[in-house]
Amino acid sequence: MTIEKSLPLHSKEQPSKRKNGLLASTFICFFVLGLFIHSPKSTSNSSIVQNTSSYFKTFFEEPENPDGLCPIIKKINPHDYLDDLKTIDYILKDKSFFNKCKDNLLGAIQIPTEVYDDMINPNLKHSKEELYDVEPRWKSFEAFHKYLQKTYPLVQKHLKLETVNKFGLVYSWEGSDKDKKPIILAAHQDVVPVARETLDQWTYPPFKGGFDGKYLYGRGASDCKNLLIGLLNTVELLLKEEKFNPERTIILAFGYDEESAGSGAFEINKHLVSKYGPDSILQIIDEGNEGFVDIEGSKFILPATGEKGYLDSIIEFYTPGGHSSVPPKHTSIGIIAKLIEKIESKEFSPILSNINPVLNQLYCIAEHSPNLDPKVRKNILKSQVNSNANKKIVEYLSKNKETKYLIQTSQAIDIIQGGIKSNALPEHVSILVNSRIAVEETIEDVIEKYKSHILEITDEFDLGLIISGQEVIKPTKNGYFNYSLVEPLEPAPVSPINGESWNLFGGSLRYLYEDLIFPDKNDSFIIAPFMSTGNTDTKSYWELTRNIYRYVPGLPDKHSGIHSVDEKLIFKGHLHMIAFYYYYLQLIDGVDDKRFEDL
Repeated sequence: MTIEKSLPLHSKEQPSKRKNGLLASTFICFFVLGLFIHSPKSTSNSSIVQNTSSYFKTFFEEPENPDGLCPIIKKINPHDYLDDLKTIDYILKDKSFFNKCKDNLLGAIQIPTEVYDDMINPNLKHSKEELYDVEPRWKSFEAFHKYLQKTYPLVQKHLKLETVNKFGLVYSWEGSDKDKKPIILAAHQDVVPVARETLDQWTYPPFKGGFDGKYLYGRGASDCKNLLIGLLNTVELLLKEEKFNPERTIILAFGYDEESAGSGAFEINKHLVSKYGPDSILQIIDEGNEGFVDIEGSKFILPATGEKGYLDSIIEFYTPGGHSSVPPKHTSIGIIAKLIEKIESKEFSPILSNINPVLNQLYCIAEHSPNLDPKVRKNILKSQVNSNANKKIVEYLSKNKETKYLIQTSQAIDIIQGGIKSNALPEHVSILVNSRIAVEETIEDVIEKYKSHILEITDEFDLGLIISGQEVIKPTKNGYFNYSLVEPLEPAPVSPINGESWNLFGGSLRYLYEDLIFPDKNDSFIIAPFMSTGNTDTKSYWELTRNIYRYVPGLPDKHSGIHSVDEKLIFKGHLHMIAFYYYYLQLIDGVDDKRFEDL
């Protein structure tokens, strides 16, 4: 007998050229068993961090159960390392600060920085004025920039702002120690468009927003103006206090088209690599999973340490035309239907290896979830040394479509076009197949699969084949296929979880949840890695660092409505995010980079 239970492998997935599917921190349940009051006064020229060499060395003590497959990261209490953290109470409890942050986010939402897939790249025009002549939809981003300048005067005054490709924003808070690697905190300015047909379905107008006492509504409330505004609120507050003088440069990188082509982050990456060089950044933290989830009796925080690859395969089919009164046995539409059937009838094979962060997440569940069925625990722990145990875990994950694609390349035929008139044989038909590539596979693996299916059709109907401009089979009188690739992206390098960067980030998150959010519950939170099935702006930042974490501190919400009607945010979680970055930026500033040299 099989009994379904829940283990979460949730994803931030975004419907766009790179992302089509469920976005946000949704908790996908699966698995088959059987197996702060007044604002502190300013203290100029005082250092937040005490005696760095002695205080920060304890960051790097051995975690609990260091010999286990999932060591429990040591919790880092910032009160042990920093002089005065009364501001944390101010952030979380002061009503005026609450209202100011709420108004700041609502103001950002009220500027409709919608981005569409057909908007031209800003670099195609020399000036904004020329760009607006052909693409006026970019104007809202300039308005957004003016809003940020007005709302955050200290950020504007003290941080260096570089505008990349007209709309990308790079704020740099220059550190005093140039030998310390910078940290990048990323977010994006753009939001997905709102379907005008749905406007009457919103509780509050999407580009006016509203607050009901718990939720703050509006397009971008969760994805991801909350993160962008939260980061700026944090830096503005640190500047206002005049206590923190960073040694490590802090970079805020805000792209402008994450929801479509991602050219903003691509251009920002080129700028940063040119300025700092490859492998020059200590950490990059971007949007991603949010909050935590309870799994079989334990609470887990799941920063995504990897992302699947991406490929759009456009397969065109050309055939001779003619009158539909004398058709061939199969028109081009009929033939391409056969190809579709072949593609869909043979899925990519699932695989679970130690390359995939999912396996490490499962190890953490097996070691730390007290209510997990013993047989399931045994199979997880044996899955990389026993093929039968691995097979069982793969089979269980594959039974639910929301989890199977964490270990398997996906294929979705999303667009089909063909034919122009009812009495004319179609001369051109095309399909678009979208694939999200598993970490163990490559773009070439995907191409080879679709190529093999096309070759079956070319053999049957005596047809030609061209792939990426290269003639594989010469076109015949019967026609030919033309296979081209759009936006190919290999799976992201997986960030390490066995070093000090991971321990510092995870240990600081434990303090947020255990001491600030749930101080009365005595729960221990487990930090485990996760695999994102969608892509964030981090897809452009791989050469800057190995330490990339896709995660937003805050409260989980299954009903955030991201990319949909009534997008909303549990606003208290927004304050938790600000509190986290308030102390985290100070903590990481005090770390000696030599601690990271083993990475």
